[in-house]
Amino acid sequence: MSSPSRSFNPEDLNCLDRDLKRIRTSLSQDVDWFLSSQTNLLLDHMDDISNVLELLVTNLKGLRDRLARGLEQVNATLETLDVEEKEASQGEATMEALRVEEEEASQGEKKVVKKESGQNHHQHHAAKSPVTKSPKHGLSPPAKVKVQESDGDADCSEVEVEKEDFNTLFG
Repeated sequence: MSSPSRSFNPEDLNCLDRDLKRIRTSLSQDVDWFLSSQTNLLLDHMDDISNVLELLVTNLKGLRDRLARGLEQVNATLETLDVEEKEASQGEATMEALRVEEEEASQGEKKVVKKESGQNHHQHHAAKSPVTKSPKHGLSPPAKVKVQESDGDADCSEVEVEKEDFNTLFG
C-alpha cells in the first residue's frame, strides 16, 4: 500500500509559491485591518467611558458642595438652638428665683398683717376701704370714670364705668 507518487511540475511549484505569497500578504492585511478596527472600537468605547466618568465626577462635586452647604446650615441652626436653650434655661432660673423672692416677701407680709390685725381691727378696715357708707343704703354712690379706648386711629370712644367697693358689698 504504497501511495502513488506524484510528480510536481516546476510551473506548479511556482504557482503554489505565488498563491502562498498572495495569501500571506492578504492575510497580513486582513489581520492588520481586523486588529485596527477592533482597536479603534475599543478606543472609542474607552473615550465614551472616560466622558461618562468625567460627568460623574462633576456631578459628585456638585453634590458634595450642596451637602457641605446643607451641613453648614444644620450646624448654624444647632448653634442657634443651643443659644436659645441656654437663654431659656437662664430665664427659667430667673423666674424661679423671682418666685422664691415673692413667696418670701408674701410670708413676711402675712406676719406683718397678723400683728396689725391683732392690734386694731376697725382702724385697719377703715384704712383699706376708700368708700364711705351713705346713711341711706350703706354704699357710696358709684364713681363715674371716663376711659378712652384707641384702635390706633384718631377715633376714640368714651365709656362710663361704675366702680363699687368690693369690701363694702361683701364685707
